[in-house]
Amino acid sequence: MCEPDDRPLPWRWFLRATHFNPYKPKELQRLTGNITVTNGTFDDNCSGEVTAAARSNNQWKENAFVARFRNKGCQAVKENIPGFYNLFKDKEVKGTGMCKFPTGLYEVNNAPVNWSFPNFPILPYGQYRFRLKALKAETLMACLLVDAKVVPRLG
Repeated sequence: MCEPDDRPLPWRWFLRATHFNPYKPKELQRLTGNITVTNGTFDDNCSGEVTAAARSNNQWKENAFVARFRNKGCQAVKENIPGFYNLFKDKEVKGTGMCKFPTGLYEVNNAPVNWSFPNFPILPYGQYRFRLKALKAETLMACLLVDAKVVPRLG
């Protein structure tokens, strides 16, 4: 649904999150798996696109939310999904003056992740299907689908 049939993408995601427990809403979900980068670096020369479909009347309403990041893709992840970025920041190339992750295997094992998005608008409560794309010079490098529920934040 996201990856082209004719070629595997150079950045592949194999991540699994634990289920959200509504009876323990302050308990962070945990991620296990890896991101495999076989070709090209993830850096500020990348761009990104996020589209969300909202579930309403038992069907998906496509493009309910669209955000594009024309450049500084790595910096956009750092600023907009800091909880996810912090899981992998130790592998970032230091001393270059820009956000940069080289090719390699990025693993997490039962790591807690805070799914806060400080720079995004507050979405209405409900069910969403997010499609995240990473591009480098208009070439699709990664594509990720995420099913999520937006719930009220408690105190």
